[in-house]
Amino acid sequence: MFGHFKLIYPAPISEPIRSRDSNAYMMETLRNSGLNLKNDFGIGRKIWRVFSFTYNMLILPISFPINYVIHLAEFPPELLLQSLQLCLNTWCFALKFFTLIIYTHRLELANKHFDELDKYCVKPAEKRKVRDMVAAITRLYLTFVVVYVLYATSTLLDGLLHQRVPYNTYYPFINWRVDRTQMYIQSFLEYFTVGYAIYVATATDSYPVIYVAALRTHILLLKDRIIYLGDPSNEGISDPSYMFKSLVDCIKAHRTMLNFCDAIQPIISGTIFAQFIICGSILGIIMINMVLFADQSTRFGIVTYVMAVLLQTFPLCFYCNAIVDDCNELADALFHSAWWVQDKRYQRTAIQFLQKLQQPMTFTAMNIFNINLATNINVAKFAFTVYAIASGMNLDQKLSIKE
Repeated sequence: MFGHFKLIYPAPISEPIRSRDSNAYMMETLRNSGLNLKNDFGIGRKIWRVFSFTYNMLILPISFPINYVIHLAEFPPELLLQSLQLCLNTWCFALKFFTLIIYTHRLELANKHFDELDKYCVKPAEKRKVRDMVAAITRLYLTFVVVYVLYATSTLLDGLLHQRVPYNTYYPFINWRVDRTQMYIQSFLEYFTVGYAIYVATATDSYPVIYVAALRTHILLLKDRIIYLGDPSNEGISDPSYMFKSLVDCIKAHRTMLNFCDAIQPIISGTIFAQFIICGSILGIIMINMVLFADQSTRFGIVTYVMAVLLQTFPLCFYCNAIVDDCNELADALFHSAWWVQDKRYQRTAIQFLQKLQQPMTFTAMNIFNINLATNINVAKFAFTVYAIASGMNLDQKLSIKE
């Protein structure tokens, strides 16, 4: 898919690797989707961009409602719920894709801040950690790809097994209910067209956790540098000029991290807010379908879909939670770095830095709630609420009677 997969393994010190390489595969996916990240599109790619934008943000999102209007009476309950959960996710995907189009320049701005942070990684141990981070995040992105492809393929196979199309999108000149030939045509047409959107979704869903995970690595490296300031084994601890320069470098690195947060926050904020809202509804619909309607073969596809939905929120919430804890440890590390034995200039600067470190780096969803594990748990609770309401309404009996 990406030519080669050498980035999944930590590169040797002799090979130049940058923090921005952690999102190289993700950025290539966005570029294939039509985002002109390098300002090098020719006429062919510009035509492809028009097709990609039109399909992902217009044709695909409205194909589900059109299909409901025309063929709603022909939907069995399990197929309706399966289509509805994908419909909601498609609307959210269109919003995220549109947001990335608007804020494309901020992705490159965030990478430039990564380049600045790389300048402070001068020790071999720090360079090895950057290489380990690039490999780990690359494997994380490929996990998104594997799970999403597994969902797309399992849904296709389940549809063919049950003599129905996998995604139930609307095609004006094809009606899969008429005969088996049209069913096969629409099934494979959907697999490649919707599959393309799923391929793009691996980038639109993974970019927040990719950038935030890389940021966390640099926070941990900064913590190690601050601890080293007060380490007795530090050869320059008795040199005031060296110690002050080291402290200033830590301050500059922290300032760059804050600038990085300012660059990436507007992109994450709106998309993850929509994701939280939609995710609770999707998980609720999934629970209704799995418990009340789906058979054994269909449940495998549902399980892979649950994995894909959870990947959209849980890893990001985990890393955001970890960053808050790491930021608190930064302040503790500076407080215990023996700053009081240095000269007055160092002490004044360290105290001001300490006050700044007591404000953790946090990411919010539309400035309404923080992105953390507590919010993710609340989303899961909302899913159980949706299922409880459906169970209380005897939805399974009513839909079975209607069918």
